[in-house]
Amino acid sequence: MNMIKNKFLERIDELLKKAERVKKIYEPHPTGLIDPKALESFSEWKTNVENLIILIAGANSVYYNNFIQWTRVAHIHGIDPSIGVLNALKEDLEKGFLTEVRDLVLAEVFTDFLDMAEHLLENGYKDPAASLIGAVLEDGLRKIAEKNNITVKRNDNISSLNQKLADKGIYSRIIQRQVQSWEAIRNSAVHGRFNEYSSDQVKSMLEGVRKFLSDYL
Repeated sequence: MNMIKNKFLERIDELLKKAERVKKIYEPHPTGLIDPKALESFSEWKTNVENLIILIAGANSVYYNNFIQWTRVAHIHGIDPSIGVLNALKEDLEKGFLTEVRDLVLAEVFTDFLDMAEHLLENGYKDPAASLIGAVLEDGLRKIAEKNNITVKRNDNISSLNQKLADKGIYSRIIQRQVQSWEAIRNSAVHGRFNEYSSDQVKSMLEGVRKFLSDYL
């Protein structure tokens, strides 16, 4: 679960070192012009950092806004404050104050479980696959509700969570009905009614839940 977080921390360290290299070559040309190589290095570093901040915290974050403010003009005086932004991002990431990364970690975990379900399905075990996909769906609905500040109770299940999300307009009634169809397959699997659904339906459920979580989580 810490794989993504560690990769981001490593990348921040790389870009902090890169900032120091940019500073060393970012000197005025003897003619008074800026060395094109310095501009190129600055632009490359700035693009790298912008991309990383968006991935970790989003384009609406204070980190992104502050970084853009300091690097709006390609000038050496903006590098040190930008390094400060990167250090702040690193510290908050290390201490777990970034929800965007939490969502990425959750997505990675859900992907692992869905891959397990796919493996079961490919080997002829449609019933445990359906049960596992249903469990991922229920947990995903719970996380989507929490993400959208919807009250979640301990006894909420796929049906109640689906209703809450649709009522709040998080997704359409068409999507609500699709989730209901997946719930029906999951319930049949859990209660041993294995003849009520086919392997093809479980495969369709797997593909649908993957896309659903990608769209809303």
